[in-house]
Amino acid sequence: MNWQSPPSSRWRQPRRSSFARRDSNLALFGALLSGVVIAFALLLLLIQQVNPQQGARLRGAMLDALHPLISVATAPVEAVRGIGRWIGDHLDVVDRNRALTAELALARDEAGKAAALAADNRRLEALLKLRRPERRLVASGVSAASSANAASRTATISVGLNDGVRPRMPVIAAEGLAGRVTDVGLGSARIMLLTDVNSRVPVKVLRTGWTGLAVGNGGTRLDFVYDIASGSDQIRVGDRLVTSGDGGLFPPGIPVAVIVAVGAGSPLATPLANPSGLGPVMVEAPWLPPAEPLAAADAVAEADLPVQPSAAVAPAGAADPATAAPRP
Repeated sequence: MNWQSPPSSRWRQPRRSSFARRDSNLALFGALLSGVVIAFALLLLLIQQVNPQQGARLRGAMLDALHPLISVATAPVEAVRGIGRWIGDHLDVVDRNRALTAELALARDEAGKAAALAADNRRLEALLKLRRPERRLVASGVSAASSANAASRTATISVGLNDGVRPRMPVIAAEGLAGRVTDVGLGSARIMLLTDVNSRVPVKVLRTGWTGLAVGNGGTRLDFVYDIASGSDQIRVGDRLVTSGDGGLFPPGIPVAVIVAVGAGSPLATPLANPSGLGPVMVEAPWLPPAEPLAAADAVAEADLPVQPSAAVAPAGAADPATAAPRP
């Protein structure tokens, strides 16, 4: 019989790995450290009861000894707390930045509205300065839109028949004369701008008093047509044209245009009222309303009278030939 023992590999306990041994050693060290700490704490408690002063000194010495260990142990915690505070501060800064950006956008919108309102107020003030008590205001409105084609230059205003607007009434903007009414609806009207080819405005040079016509050419400027014999060589760039009041439609003294070019032909002028942005406007009654024709009464028919032969009538003071004395 084979009495040999089985291989020792079957009966030998398996060796623990290095990780298991390390965990076991750590657990043992932890338990030992905990026991030492508990024993030291009990010793401190006992000393505190027997000799309070000695216990206070031991507690101070223990704190001094454990302070480096506590600092090292709490360093990761403090680092995590610092990271959390940094993240919180960053999020607060981001939220504050977004709020400030929204407030800045709102402030810009409000500033834009305030600037637009201030511009409208300035234009209204300029428009009011053009008012004269001797002229009759019909309605006030705003220019809604302007249009232009090959030669026509028109704009639409926000007042019409319901506001008393009628054709041929002059329209005045803040900068000066804008044109005259051509077509009228119930709540709006179309006006012919100064640059329309059919526009003719009697004007005069404010500096010299020479009169003429500001004629639209279908573009962006006006032709100043006047009597060349009145001194064409003295028209200067920068001369301002105002309405003269001739013709009775446009009131006198309203700014119209400024001379921008003087050449061999008619001087060119730029309208003071921008056709593409008239803004607030006033519609006034014609300066001198056109005279309405009066209906004459029908003539009364008269009967024909018979014609009688007329006798020869002697001149006054002549003597009768039968009684006249003979000449010597």
